Amino acid sequence: MNDSAKKNPAAQAVYALLTIALLALVALSVFGETIPVNDGAGFDGEFYREVFRDFSSTFFSTGYDAFRIQRIFPFCLMNIVYGFAGIPLTNAHMINGMYVLLFLNIGLQLFIFFKYARFLKWKPVTTVILFALFFFNFPTLKLAGYNPFQTDTFAVTIALVSYYLLLRNRIAASYAVSLLGLVTWPVVTIINAVLILFKTTKDEANAAPTENNSKFGAYLYRSIPIAYTLGAGAIVLACFVLHKQCVLEGLLQTQPSPWLIAFSLVAMAALLWFLFGHHKTAPFPYTPRQFVSAFSLRSAIALAIPFIVVKAALSLYTNDDFFFDSKQFFLQIILRPLKFPGITVAGHVAYWGALPLMVLLFFRDFAKKFCEATPGHALAFLALAFFALDSEARHIAPFLPLMLVPLAKILDKCIFPPKFAIFVVILQLTLSHFYIPLNVEGFAQALESGNFYTEPAQRYFMNFGPWMNGDNFLNWLAAALAAGLGINEVFKHAKRPQSGK
Repeated sequence: MNDSAKKNPAAQAVYALLTIALLALVALSVFGETIPVNDGAGFDGEFYREVFRDFSSTFFSTGYDAFRIQRIFPFCLMNIVYGFAGIPLTNAHMINGMYVLLFLNIGLQLFIFFKYARFLKWKPVTTVILFALFFFNFPTLKLAGYNPFQTDTFAVTIALVSYYLLLRNRIAASYAVSLLGLVTWPVVTIINAVLILFKTTKDEANAAPTENNSKFGAYLYRSIPIAYTLGAGAIVLACFVLHKQCVLEGLLQTQPSPWLIAFSLVAMAALLWFLFGHHKTAPFPYTPRQFVSAFSLRSAIALAIPFIVVKAALSLYTNDDFFFDSKQFFLQIILRPLKFPGITVAGHVAYWGALPLMVLLFFRDFAKKFCEATPGHALAFLALAFFALDSEARHIAPFLPLMLVPLAKILDKCIFPPKFAIFVVILQLTLSHFYIPLNVEGFAQALESGNFYTEPAQRYFMNFGPWMNGDNFLNWLAAALAAGLGINEVFKHAKRPQSGK
């Protein structure tokens, strides 16, 4: 907790209540439902359970494919712990171990979150709002306990700890922690390396925004909606001209309709233009020359050596099996927003709740405060914008800690009554829909038969944008619009700084 909270017993009581509520809701998830596929492991979770069970033998014999070897933590660690403890690797023992690890992980997240609040001196109201946005969402309150064999929540923790250490200027410790991302979620490591590599410019005076910087930022921002529209449009057109509609069908998870795709492309282009393209200046305070000035060859070598060593060691235990193609992942991010007009917004709200709406509401100030921290943050912001295109909102998970800091700066400069924080907590809990049961009649049969777009299966798959059916897309888009209007209406009563101040 922050220093102001120490002097405010009411704030301490609120933090305690929020923490108890979080742990209770996570426990409700853990002791409630479990996904009825592969004896509680789920679809992707079946591989992670295999790592838990067979890591000691598989890793040193057949190895893992190049993609999934990057997703073996913490399951490989649990295999070693169970081996030393002599615990039989039954399904029941493994899932119980994951539940214990889940609570330990949540506990560490709570500890580091309040470390952020104290170090950055967040106001109590700001801390409450960010607590709700960070913890009270579908992946934390429902998915983590429902499908415990997954890497996402552990990747968030690695990002949270490594970024906190970076803020404390403990560079070596920050990078050492982030290296765990290479066996959990490599984006965490790469983003941390970028933040370190472009941490400061050699000439601090040149880092200040200037008219030339603003012009470069404006050109860069305007290029984003143009590049996306032309790129996505060209790919779609090529698929139709070359009679490769099957590619679109696989990526969009639906029969490709030229008119619907065109409408979706126009809607996405309009959103991107509203966010990036129509400003004369943009909150991007660096020129290419300043990025060159910020670059340090010595730092690059220092970062590259452990990175290469870890990757080389993993390559020794990487087999030739094919599981996933990075080019396909790139296409997914570009084309998935075209399934339905606005599905990216609907998908993000279904998964993260009000967090993406807060970013959209404060987007100009958010982008400015995000980018102006260091040149590395400016590059990380562009990476976040790219991953956020995808309607599968879980892909922005490694960026969550970075998003908290600029939001806190915006909220700390605003004056609003505590009831606004109460509104955000209630709204976030409502949007998390943790209270909706998943294992209803016919649910297991729908999953086993692959009928993911039927009503029972949609209770689970609607949370992953690309697998939303039309009805749930409309429901979540309506929920996003209503929640956005509600946040904006409540926030009108706050005293806000002018944009960019």
